[in-house]
Amino acid sequence: MDTSRRALRRARTAVAAAFAAHAMLAGLLGPWIPQLKARNGLDAAGLGIALAWLAAGLLIGTRLADPAVRRVGGRALVRTGIPVLGFGYALLPVSTELPALSATFFAIGIASGLVDVAMNIEAVAVERRYRLRVMTAIHGVWSVSLFVGAGLAAIGIALGMPITVHLPLAAALVVGTSSVLLRWLPASGESGETPGAVEPRSASTQRRIALLCLVAGGSFLVEGIAIEWSAVYLRGPAGASPAAAGLAVVAFSGGMATSRFVGDRLVARIGQPTVVRIGAAAAALALGTALVVGTAAPSIVGFAVVGLGLGPVVPLAFRSAGSLVRRGGGSALPIVLTAGYAGSVVGPIAVGLLADRYGLRLAFLVPVLACAAAAFAASAAREGTAQPTVPSTET
Repeated sequence: MDTSRRALRRARTAVAAAFAAHAMLAGLLGPWIPQLKARNGLDAAGLGIALAWLAAGLLIGTRLADPAVRRVGGRALVRTGIPVLGFGYALLPVSTELPALSATFFAIGIASGLVDVAMNIEAVAVERRYRLRVMTAIHGVWSVSLFVGAGLAAIGIALGMPITVHLPLAAALVVGTSSVLLRWLPASGESGETPGAVEPRSASTQRRIALLCLVAGGSFLVEGIAIEWSAVYLRGPAGASPAAAGLAVVAFSGGMATSRFVGDRLVARIGQPTVVRIGAAAAALALGTALVVGTAAPSIVGFAVVGLGLGPVVPLAFRSAGSLVRRGGGSALPIVLTAGYAGSVVGPIAVGLLADRYGLRLAFLVPVLACAAAAFAASAAREGTAQPTVPSTET
């Protein structure tokens, strides 16, 4: 029993370390973007082009992940991908001019997409092997680690460290620390086995996969809009002060992280589809109410509720997708994750286009409808036939 508990602790720690490293590396980037823009002499359009290559790489990486995982296994892909990802971030300060910067962002995107799929497959493998629900809590680790990475970058900037020193040093620190723990990743999924794909393909499987894509795509769409547009909305239609405008992102991110740490316990009490349905519906209602009221304080509260409601939705959709076999015999998780990233790209663009024509308040009906769509598709987010339990504090 002691050996089993030790193995469980090590497996959970290793998967959490993968999520933490992935998020911290991503968090390092944001505070340094203005300097990258200035160092390369880019205007807003040029920076947008470079970041578009990052988004394109993410989408391609998630599509390449399925054959890669089936060939070498999720464990090998994570253990190789995290150092490659760190190396990509370390190269950003020396990637001068738009073509080189775009190429580096594209490579980072591909590596990030590959690692994202592989580490989620490893999380599914841990749940299956030990029959414990850990998925939403591990995604909570990702949310918190994103803040930690951004904080490290902010500290470096405040201390006056050059980007050519801080970004490679911080990336090396993240990679070096996580690599010690990644050796404990579970070995299932090696030699071509796809962990998590346990329910045989049937006539209804494709419909479930499509609905899970709708859940993930809608949730990522709202997250992208909340991060990129909430401050603009508060500063504009909601009439918030410049100091208060950024609180919407803080409220949303804090709510999302909080609910992810309790999501697995909620599933144990009321079931996975119910958690997804109530969370997405509450998010739609909160955001819709904030749009109707139209002032700053209710809008900040509304974004906090949106984060609380949607926090567990994506991890639960990934858990469900990990138990489904799609055409070709692979897990449905890569395609559902790709749909999520597609939503995160499409959402902010759609809001921008609609805001130019109809105004930002009307454009924010897009995330309200996306939440409603996720609630509609919640029935697809049921667990596999072998349902895990919530880990106790002793394991």
